[in-house]
Amino acid sequence: MATKSKLTIISILTYCLFVILTFFTGFLSPAKIGITWTVFWYVAVAGIIYYLWFKNLVFQKVIYYARQLQLTQTDLAKLLPNLKESQVVPDPQKANFIAPLFNFPLQGLDILNNKLAKQAAQQGVKPFR
Repeated sequence: MATKSKLTIISILTYCLFVILTFFTGFLSPAKIGITWTVFWYVAVAGIIYYLWFKNLVFQKVIYYARQLQLTQTDLAKLLPNLKESQVVPDPQKANFIAPLFNFPLQGLDILNNKLAKQAAQQGVKPFR
């Protein structure tokens, strides 16, 4: 199964679990907080889950291409302009199951993804699945 499919299934199941929990616990009941806030929280959680799905997908692409190109964490850091001291670049040598949520932005992953995808295409690496 492709990584994108796995992440999609996990995201859908996570959202379904959220909906089921809120339904049975009733803490987002329109009778308690109003229909506007209920809808807001359902949409907000869907947006957060989509963001995490997208960030993890890009993260998995970066790790895949970095491993195929045999790059290290230091090599990845050199590809990023204006890297802050508080930002931790992902390490392709470690097992990473989820993207770093707080200490590395999606923008940095996107930059790495674009640069590594170009390098991988030039070197004949199979596309990420």
